[in-house]
Amino acid sequence: MNFSHQEWKEDLRVYRRMLHLLNQYNPRWKVIIPGIIMDGVLPFVAIWLSSMLLDALYAGRPVSEMVTWALAGAGISLGMSVLRYASTYQKNIMWWGMQHRMAEPLMQKTMDMDYGLTENPHVRALRAKQDEYRKKERDVFERFLEQIELLLTAMVRFAASVVTAWPFAVDVITHGKKETGYFAAAAAAGLVGSLLLNHWSVRKQGETRRRIHLEHEDENRLNDYMMDEVVLSTEAGKDIRLFHEQKMMEAYGAEMNRNWRRMTQQYAANDVRQYGLQGFLSACIGGIVYLYVAYCAWIGSISIGSVVRYAGAVQQCIRALTDFSASWNQLHYDRPQMDIYLEYMDLPDTMHQGMRPVEQSADGSFVLEFDHVSFRYPGAERYALRDLSLRLNMNGKDHIALVGRNGSGKTTFVKLLCRLYDPTEGNILLNGVDIREYEEKQYRSLISVVFQDFRIFSLPFGENIAGSIHPDRGRVMDAVHRAGLDGLYAKMPDGLDTVIGHGFSDTGMEISGGEAQKTALARAIYKDAPLVIMDEPTAALDPIAEDEIYTGIHEIVGEKTALFISHRLSACRVAGEILVFENGRIVQRGSHDALVSVPGLYARMWEAQAQYYQ
Repeated sequence: MNFSHQEWKEDLRVYRRMLHLLNQYNPRWKVIIPGIIMDGVLPFVAIWLSSMLLDALYAGRPVSEMVTWALAGAGISLGMSVLRYASTYQKNIMWWGMQHRMAEPLMQKTMDMDYGLTENPHVRALRAKQDEYRKKERDVFERFLEQIELLLTAMVRFAASVVTAWPFAVDVITHGKKETGYFAAAAAAGLVGSLLLNHWSVRKQGETRRRIHLEHEDENRLNDYMMDEVVLSTEAGKDIRLFHEQKMMEAYGAEMNRNWRRMTQQYAANDVRQYGLQGFLSACIGGIVYLYVAYCAWIGSISIGSVVRYAGAVQQCIRALTDFSASWNQLHYDRPQMDIYLEYMDLPDTMHQGMRPVEQSADGSFVLEFDHVSFRYPGAERYALRDLSLRLNMNGKDHIALVGRNGSGKTTFVKLLCRLYDPTEGNILLNGVDIREYEEKQYRSLISVVFQDFRIFSLPFGENIAGSIHPDRGRVMDAVHRAGLDGLYAKMPDGLDTVIGHGFSDTGMEISGGEAQKTALARAIYKDAPLVIMDEPTAALDPIAEDEIYTGIHEIVGEKTALFISHRLSACRVAGEILVFENGRIVQRGSHDALVSVPGLYARMWEAQAQYYQ
């Protein structure tokens, strides 16, 4: 195959791993085996039948005998066709199920991996390449199984052709005449040469297709972005119209068409060149086979029927070798996608997984402590938090505000608190115990969060709030009321079952940014955790709705500790304590009245905002 020994070993290692995962994720893939056997054997039924009929006809056998052979052949072909149909039916069911079943491990891996990995640029690139490949070439397992099917079919066909042609080969070797031996040697040399050249052509075709794909990879990615994220995007449609960007989009479209034409012309030229050579070689191989077998029949070495049998067997053998070569080459050139998939699935989780249960104090309160915590994101040089020490008493009454300039470390502080990341240095303690020692899900059950970049799904309204397909409707309605969503709910045609958006339901409902933010808040209320964290919870709300949230925060969060990030310092007056962040450190701490009365960052920010309301 012109691959190095090391490449062969690495290919086999990857294929064994893929087969192992295929057996693990989709054991029903083996339903293709009966079809493989019949695809490989069925051509030989016609070959044997034609051979027997010709011999019977040439020998002057009774018509009844020939009819018997014909009926037997027809019966065998019919029976195998019925079995082939049944096998194909089962195979199609398996293929349809496979598209969903094989996606589940990938989804599970993505949801269960350390959150830090999901923000890692390399990991995101791995995921993007898989998505791109699946859109263009189908899932990596579908491609792998398709080539395995072709490979196994070629092996069955090769075995059947060897069994069929073996008596002829033995006869030529043991009883062949001198002239026949010379002819056989010449024919064998021609066959081997043609097969090697055909293999080279198949391999060259695959290499060129791979090179063309890599050459246009960035262009294709840009094409997908322009179509999916720009031209067909509802959000981008406003900018395109208001800023008269149609000409710019048309220019990109024209360039996309030129790139597409150039790529397809390269593919077409490569295929015409190599398919033409392969067709010529197949004709040459067929000519050599028939010429030699006919010669053997002419000198009386074999019967007329054997000409069809052995020539057909050798042709099928050559086809099997060609298909085997093509499938193996395709597997080899698909291997980079297999490597990407396996690398993604093998990504290690580095965060410590504790097993200690979370225990509340006697009065039900918690104490959270940051002990000289420093943190920098993977691959970053600058620390997002630096030597942070802080003690928070979560007694169900405190409302704490985090303020500071953009990039000062507030959101990073929340991520560490939620244990989406572990500190680079120092420890975070809950009731005196490092949070890494607690069972992760139990610890996170203590925290409800409304992130600034929250996501509302195109799912029923009630499921969005409950985070479950079986929501407690009473609790959902309580969260709806406390989040100020009664007006939105009253307009929903299907109540809690109303799907958000029109993508999956004709009765779906679009909601505004403010309504989406309140829905995220309702989700945090529904969870009923002792600590509620809100990152810019009113950024999309109008001033009146914002005032309702903050003045009613006691009713909204109930007897919970509330921690919120806000750039609107007027909202911070409802907080009992304010933490002021600057360059990854807490530079001030106190109540609103105390902080505005002393020189410092908080007072400067307050004055900068207050002047617009005077």
